[in-house]
Amino acid sequence: MFLVTHAAVGAIIGETTGNPYLAAIGGFASHFLLDIIPHGDSNLYKSYKKGELVKRAVAYVTMDSIATIFFILALFHFRDFLHPLRVSLGIAFAVLPDLLIGLFESGAAPWLAKFHKVHFFFHNLYTNRRRDFPFKYGVVMQLVILLLLQIRVF
Repeated sequence: MFLVTHAAVGAIIGETTGNPYLAAIGGFASHFLLDIIPHGDSNLYKSYKKGELVKRAVAYVTMDSIATIFFILALFHFRDFLHPLRVSLGIAFAVLPDLLIGLFESGAAPWLAKFHKVHFFFHNLYTNRRRDFPFKYGVVMQLVILLLLQIRVF
């Protein structure tokens, strides 16, 4: 899933929980549940791991990260949250798994190898049994989900 989609769900979880610990746990758990949904990036990741399409994968992650930053800025600019800490924790913990994967993939944190396996267990739970969407359909599907989430978030 896009980081921005994870962030939107994390914001909703943070907003609806009555506890910062639940916001963090819910945001973190939501990441894995969302990653079960096929979203079109499995082949891009496999190519990246083979050393192919590296620039495309880096561009994808960079654009997603920038979109997430602007989403969070807009969210806190246009919404006045009663408990912004819970929303912030929901967002932070919802995107944390992908940030940890980035650390592992960069070679900076080899101790995250088991976490990497767990993350990709969920990421590939459906796509290894069936198949993933083509990348362009995955992007469109995620944009539709993100637009629907915007109704709830904003």
